[in-house]
Amino acid sequence: MDDLLQDFLTEAAELLAAVDNKLVDLEKHPQDKQLLNEIFRGFHTIKGGAGFLNLSELVALCHLTENLFDLLRNGEMALSAETLDLILAATAAVRDMFDCLLQSAPLRSADARLLRSLEDAIAGKPAQAMGAPSAPKAVLASAPALAAAVDWQAVYDAVLELPRTTMPSAEPLSANDPIEEKRAPAAGRRNVDQSDAEGARAGRRDTDRAVTSAEPTTIRIDTSRLDQVLNLSGEIGLAKNRLNCLRTDLLQGRTDVETLRALDQAVSHLDLLVGDLQNAVMKTRMQPVGRLFQRYPRVARDLARHLCKEVELQLTGEETELDKTMIEDLNDPLIHLVRNAVDHGIETAEERRTQGKPEKSIVQLSAQQIGDSILIEIVDDGRGMRPDVLRRKAVEKGLITADVAANMDDQEAMRLIFMPGFSTKEQASDVSGRGVGMDVVKTKIQKLNGRIEISSVIGQGTTFSIFLPLTLAILPVLIVKVGNQPFAAPLSMVREIILMESDQIKEVSGRATMMIRDEVLPIRSLANMIGWPVERPPAYGVLMQTAVRSFVMAVDGFVGRDDVVIKPLEDIKPKGIAGATLSGDGSVVLVLDVEQLLTGPFHETRQDLFRIAA
Repeated sequence: MDDLLQDFLTEAAELLAAVDNKLVDLEKHPQDKQLLNEIFRGFHTIKGGAGFLNLSELVALCHLTENLFDLLRNGEMALSAETLDLILAATAAVRDMFDCLLQSAPLRSADARLLRSLEDAIAGKPAQAMGAPSAPKAVLASAPALAAAVDWQAVYDAVLELPRTTMPSAEPLSANDPIEEKRAPAAGRRNVDQSDAEGARAGRRDTDRAVTSAEPTTIRIDTSRLDQVLNLSGEIGLAKNRLNCLRTDLLQGRTDVETLRALDQAVSHLDLLVGDLQNAVMKTRMQPVGRLFQRYPRVARDLARHLCKEVELQLTGEETELDKTMIEDLNDPLIHLVRNAVDHGIETAEERRTQGKPEKSIVQLSAQQIGDSILIEIVDDGRGMRPDVLRRKAVEKGLITADVAANMDDQEAMRLIFMPGFSTKEQASDVSGRGVGMDVVKTKIQKLNGRIEISSVIGQGTTFSIFLPLTLAILPVLIVKVGNQPFAAPLSMVREIILMESDQIKEVSGRATMMIRDEVLPIRSLANMIGWPVERPPAYGVLMQTAVRSFVMAVDGFVGRDDVVIKPLEDIKPKGIAGATLSGDGSVVLVLDVEQLLTGPFHETRQDLFRIAA
């Protein structure tokens, strides 16, 4: 029963996520019978599994909802907005029950008013009007104080319940997965006697703990990728045997040219195999980002209905693959960005008509691989961002001074939205206005070694671009030197390496700068940033580009590019150091946290760069 319950929760969560997305599609195409049949089959599978496990409270809710689906697909009832909201309320209540099972909480019946509303709709009575939906609780999970302040209505608050990060570890179905091919292990029905029922209930709590604890360590992998790992492991075993034979020959004194050539070939072959194995293992961690994206059409739909706007969320690049752990950490930032696009970016229908825009707004969520990075973009066709308004709001809230605001360019002004406590809303609502969401976005993206950029045109829309590494397991770096000590800088921030000549360094407003392709860039000495004495004038400059600024990092030398595995430093956390790794010669290399290094003063003069320690 333990294994059955775990399998049921895993596959039922996938089915329910697919049903949610199909319901959003159904709102656009209410006459699509095939879509209705797919929704019906998915919900029927969930009900069958719940019945097999004697989850009677879940079965009762699923049965009523299934009856409503049956009337719709047989043409005995027309789909109205109120009916769809009622169905979405039912799917949200089903998700709540899944959460109860995952959290070892007792399974309770759905709200009586929700069940009564379903019964009335099945009987042909007019569906109760939903009114303006409340803000989603799941989205507010990152701001508990805000969630607690909302007065949730009893029945229809569940309509806006969103997929939660505490869902079972399996990912939702991709958009191309035929729902009829997915079968919960409990799809059939059988009679369960009283002793079986009592045993199932008694074992449920322990099972729930097991499911919850297994969540972060479970991943689905294509068997062909595992086959590749197995084949490479066998090849490496053969290469190891060859090296052992050559080692024996060397120990016996055979140092002729043929033996040394064979050793060189064996080492080169092993190097290729290890590289292939490393790539194959990385691929086993990769998951299609579409499994994350498909959570958001309902987010956009529910919030747009709450705000009385007409918005369609379009998804592209769902097949793009990203590291599994990164997909999980991206959930909160993307929810906030999608919600901000609908709430702040998109105008009301009346405003759009006045500006000659179509009433229906399009928000695009896309992903693509560019080199060794992943680009995720959230694009809206709304009102755009006004840098002057952002500066004024930041000054009014005391986040920056008027002098600082006056010296900001438009790009820096737009980045003010990431400051904690910043909001353009005069009063906080149940949707936004407390200055929490975008700060969460920035923090999460930086945690993933990524960066976020903003571009906006007033009256045309805004684009948020998120750049992420393919994986967090291996970090491409550039090894630079200060004195004889090597340091590793993330390669994603490196644009080029330049030779520094003293006559090229000028002072602008008391700061050391260089002119690079008609752009004046400030210079920061790595030695000064980490607090080391300057032993010699810097020989090279590394042009670095972070999410905030571009600058030249002055160093004494560089070794080259490498792929490293970052190891955390136990018990200590020096400022500006993300961790450590080992170079090929066995020496320790500190990995720089460039964003943190730049939090210090930014005022180095030309004299500072060339001041030699006594």
